[in-house]
Order: sequence, then C-alpha cells, then structure tokens
Amino acid sequence: MKKTMLPTQTGGLSWALRAVDQHRGLRHGLFWLADTGFLLWLFLGVHTLTINPALALRDALLHVVGMHLPATYALLYGVLPVLWAEPPRRGRFGLLLALWFWLALVLTYAFRFFVLVPLRTGATSAFPDFHVVMATGSHMPLLLIAGVAACLRVYRQWRQREQANAELTRQNYQAELQLLQAQIHPHFLFNTLNNLYALTLKQSDQAPAVVERLTGLLHFVVEQGSAPTVALAEEVTLLRNYVALEQLRYGPRLTLRFEAADMPAAGRIAPLLLLPLVENAFKHGPAEQVGSARISLIMSVQGAWFSCLVMNSKNAESPPRSGAAGIGLRNVRQRLQLLYPQRHQLTIEAHDDTFTVRLRLELPELLAAPAEEPARKPAAGRIAAPLSGRPAPIVSSWLQ
Repeated sequence: MKKTMLPTQTGGLSWALRAVDQHRGLRHGLFWLADTGFLLWLFLGVHTLTINPALALRDALLHVVGMHLPATYALLYGVLPVLWAEPPRRGRFGLLLALWFWLALVLTYAFRFFVLVPLRTGATSAFPDFHVVMATGSHMPLLLIAGVAACLRVYRQWRQREQANAELTRQNYQAELQLLQAQIHPHFLFNTLNNLYALTLKQSDQAPAVVERLTGLLHFVVEQGSAPTVALAEEVTLLRNYVALEQLRYGPRLTLRFEAADMPAAGRIAPLLLLPLVENAFKHGPAEQVGSARISLIMSVQGAWFSCLVMNSKNAESPPRSGAAGIGLRNVRQRLQLLYPQRHQLTIEAHDDTFTVRLRLELPELLAAPAEEPARKPAAGRIAAPLSGRPAPIVSSWLQ
C-alpha cells in the first residue's frame, strides 16, 4: 500500500513546489508566515519573553510588519540587484550593504523606542531586555531573517539564469541539428539527380527505374528525415536503394560489396546519418576513377554496438582527404557529437589507393529490447525493394 501511494505523494510535493515557485504572492506569504512562527518560538520557548501567547503573537506581528518586512525588501530590491548588474558593481554593492546595515540598526532601535517598549508598559517579563530600548541582541533576528531571504533570492536568481542558459543551449542544439539535417537534403538530391541526368544523356532504359527509386528515397527524406530516430532496418533499406541507383550509373566497372545481415528490428538510429558516408565513397571513388572501382559497405550489430564500414578505392595520385573534408564527413562528425556524445567511435583511414571510414554507435535499446527475430534480409543478389513498394531488379551478383 505504501509503494502505491509513494508516486502520488511525490507528485503532490512536486506540484506544491512548482506552485510556490510560480506564484510570487504565495511564496512571499509563506516566508513571512514562517518568520512569524520563528519569532513565536523565540519569544515563548527560547527567551521566554512572556508566557502570554496573545502578547507573543502581537509582538511577533509587530516585528514582522514594523522591522523585518521593510528592511528585508530594502535589501532584496535595493541592494542585491547591484550584484547581477552587467557588469557587476561590487564596490557599490559593498557600500550599499554597509548603508543598509546601519539603516536597519537605526530602524530596529527607533521601532523599539516609539512602538514596542511603550506598548509593553505595565507588562512583566523575566527577560532582562524586555523594556530596554537599546537592547544589544534585538537586532539579531532581523539580520537572520534578512540574511535567509537574501540567500533564497540569490539562489533563485542563479537558478533562473541556469535555466535560461540551459534553454538557450537546447535551442542552439536544435537549430544546429536542423541546419545539419537541412544540409543533407539538397546534397543528397543533387547527387541523385546527377545520376538521373547521366542516364538520360545515354538514353538508358534504366532511367525509369532511377526515377522510381528516387521517388522512394525522396519519400523517406520527406517523411522520416526530420524524425528524431528511425528503425535501423529502414536506414539500411535507404542505403540499399541509394546504392542501387549508383550501381545503375556506373555499371559493370564498379565492384560493389554490400553486407547488412541480421539487423535487429529494435535498433533505432538518427535518420540519414549513414547516407553521407556512402555518398562520399561514390563521390571520391568511382566518380574520380576512370577504370574499375571498388566500394565495400558492411554493417553489423554486436550487443549494443552497431558497426558500419565504408571503403572505396581511389586514384593513387589523389591527394589524401582529411577527416573533416567535404560537407558529408563534416556533417556526420558534427551530428555524431550532438546526437551520440561519448557513444560513438569514428575512424578514418586514407591509404594510397583506398579510403576507409569505420563508425561504431552504441544503441542501448538493442540490449533493453527482448529477444526477437532480426529484420528480414533481402535475397542475395537483390537490392531491397524501393520504398514505393514495387520490386527492384537484380543489380549484380556481388551485391548481397
């Protein structure tokens, strides 16, 4: 029974704290109510100024209204704002704080002289300073209450700034991520239209198939490109269709190896994350080579880690590419830092005749998901059907 009530109690406490935080009048009212209770405890229990609860309540309310309230608000709204001015004026803050202290001291003794002590005429108390105007300890409760209020005010101001900074960071993160995603779409479309243009120049019979696959790819980009994550199997299907388009363009001079066996249905990945790696391989591989070219794209899953290897051949005399070169690799690197911080490994190797990119991603949902059948792998020698649903032709015997 206690376990079932705990979430309700926790939720009620959170709601109450939010209500206090959001309503200024409620927040201030509770603070002065607590101050009144503190003074009652001080007068009746600690110093035993009186044994009359009514007299103690009267004195407590007089202290709150006549001394604590004006002195505290003068500190909160007259002195503390100098601290978070831009730039902070610490010298001025020190002078104002010293001035506030002496004015609060004058207020305390003036209040005792004109109000409190005259009202106590005829009342008896065992406390020695009960009728003394210049009592040495009479200033301490005011300093304590004002100090607590100042600490709460400073903490609230600090928390509001932290929340504002966190919100600004989140907005910058979203804007940067959307910018990176927006860079992928025209870059990908430009490369694919180039493929279609090359085939139409040759008046190839395969041009309709290219349009068919391009339609499916664009459908994925429009429908899923802005989603936080997509199924790993869908991302692999996108790559299969894109590779099929490139295979049609380069024909038999391209030796292509594509492996993506046993992709778990539970796996999810950021959309279009792998596509720039594959585009980059074709752009700096077959597109720059005159003769035969090779591309390998191998994906696998082990435990919670998804691995992707993209290797392309290149001309031996080509200048080596750095890891951040080009829109594609730079885009992938930035998206990985935003989406998978401390959960990815990106390795780039440039040799005389090959360029290799290895990517490993930690996908915790793979371990959390129950045992299930892996996503169905298309038959060897075929590429996955386009997203439009029509069957795709056989591309080559080495495309697995």
